[in-house]
Formats: sequence, structure tokens, C-alpha cells
Amino acid sequence: MPVIANFPFVLSVDELLRHQGRAAERPEVKVLAQRAIDEAQRLAAPAVVYEWFPVRAVEGGTAQIGDALLHLGPHADLLAFACEALVSVCTIGKALEERVQTLSADNRLLESYLLDTAGVIALGAAGEPISRIVEDEAARRGWGISRALSPGSLAGWTISDQKALCALVDLTAINVTVTAAGILSPHKSGSGLIGIGPDYTARHTGSTCQFCELRQTCQFRH
Repeated sequence: MPVIANFPFVLSVDELLRHQGRAAERPEVKVLAQRAIDEAQRLAAPAVVYEWFPVRAVEGGTAQIGDALLHLGPHADLLAFACEALVSVCTIGKALEERVQTLSADNRLLESYLLDTAGVIALGAAGEPISRIVEDEAARRGWGISRALSPGSLAGWTISDQKALCALVDLTAINVTVTAAGILSPHKSGSGLIGIGPDYTARHTGSTCQFCELRQTCQFRH
């Protein structure tokens, strides 16, 4: 099962500051934001495990991906054109979140918050190789691509289904575990799937922000 680990990535302080609203105008916040980015760049250890699976059936809010029956809910039709799907789990490891906890325990709350936010950005960067793999494979076949779907992010696809999704890949290869409730550990980890097929028109991976229950409040929506 393919694994990509310790690949280079670059984090932007401007992206971190964009999520801080008017506070980003304060000189001390700019200094701490740069420190958070530098620390996240040092602490994050990105790793991805993935595998391709046939999409056997999409009906009644469910999708059969390989041997897993996933309960995607009302937006299962986003996979209606998929012939195959790439299932992946990515992580940035546990060092960053341990540092966040230390800063919080020391009552350095702004630093803790900024580093935690930088960790979210780093996790997004950790998933970028998956988008490239899917886009390259779809282009090779002359196919299109679905949106990237994740339990807990796609409205109607609950996090309780995460265990079934993650069972399709070897989590031990990237030192990730999943609880019975569907929580990934380390917490800066994420799972998802992307479908490809000849009837999709998109050539690049799209988000499901418009289908997310947090779409009105999430600071990372796009």
C-alpha cells in the first residue's frame, strides 16, 4: 500500500494571518504568527497512506467502495459518476499538537492558538500530494474528478463512518489510529476519498465546503 512521508512543504505566514481578522494588524500578532509558522514547519511530519478501490454501487445514500459500505447520506450522488475512488488518510504527526498542549498549559494561549491554526494549514498541505495523484491518474485516462469527500465534513456523512473508511488503508504505516467513535489520533489527521470516472467534467479536485454543516462559520471555508 503506497505511503508518502516526510515530503517537503512550505507554509505561508500570510495564510495564517488571513484567518486572524483585524487582530492580524497588530505587530505582536504578526511576530507570533511568523514564530508559529516556523515552529509548525519544524514540527510537522507529513505522511499519507492511500489506495485505489472500485466504486461498485452508489444508491440510497450509500456507496460501496471496495469491500466497505459507506453511508454518505444525501450527497452520496457526488460519487454517482465514479468508477474508482482513491481513499487516503494523512497526518502531520503528534509533535505539533503536543507543543500546542504545552503552550496552553503554560497559559501562552495566543501562541497555542496560532500554532494550532498553523497545524490545520499544515494538514491541508499534507493532503496536497493526494490531489496531484488523483489529477494525474484522471488525466492519464481522460477522465474527470469528483469533489474530495470526508466523513464529518460532508453534511450527512457522519464521523461514525470514519472507522469503516479507514479500514480500507493501513493506518499503522503512518502511525495513526481511529477510535470506535471515529476520532483519528493524532488529531491533526484526516481521511477522505476522491472519485474518478469518464462522466465527470472537473479536471481538478474540488472541495465540499458548500455541503458542509459548518460552511457558515468555518474560517477555512473556500
